[in-house]
Amino acid sequence: EEGKEAAVLTVPEARVFRGECVALMGPNGSGKTSLLRTLMGEAPPLGGTYRLGASVVVGYLPQGHGDLDPEATVLESLLQVKNLPLSEARRILGRYLFSGDEVFKPVGALSGGERSRLALARLALQGANFLILDEPTTHLDIPSREVLEEVLAEFGGTVLLVSHDRYLVDRLADQVWWAEAGVLENFAGTYAE
Repeated sequence: EEGKEAAVLTVPEARVFRGECVALMGPNGSGKTSLLRTLMGEAPPLGGTYRLGASVVVGYLPQGHGDLDPEATVLESLLQVKNLPLSEARRILGRYLFSGDEVFKPVGALSGGERSRLALARLALQGANFLILDEPTTHLDIPSREVLEEVLAEFGGTVLLVSHDRYLVDRLADQVWWAEAGVLENFAGTYAE
């Protein structure tokens, strides 16, 4: 129909339950980002409907972490989310591999892996129970990847993970959604399965 936008990705009925990890995979340009934008409420679905549970709190980890203030220190960045006693804030940051004077580094001086770790700490502190992660292992060093895997494995909520990292997907995903040629296919189980 003239003037009507064409759907980028057709999604069959899909259900995700609390505590599940879904990996969204597929070639670049297959509609993964459009699906994420729809699920986050940034773009309406062009057809059909979607529904998030009543108590769902979405936390989004974008690739570039543009929401982090480059002038703030790591500690200040965490305290921007929630005012905590310094000892508690430092304990939380320690879990994400920030210790000693590292908490006083400016965000602008952090590596990509350090920014990802800080962004995850902030999301956890915000009470997000549905994490949407867009290529979270891009630019991460091995220790940062291991921390990310550990944090996500222990996370009690739901995760939608866009990734080309087959090891991470195989380790964490309960479902794999494959987007290609304008259609999303659902596969229950790990990447290897």
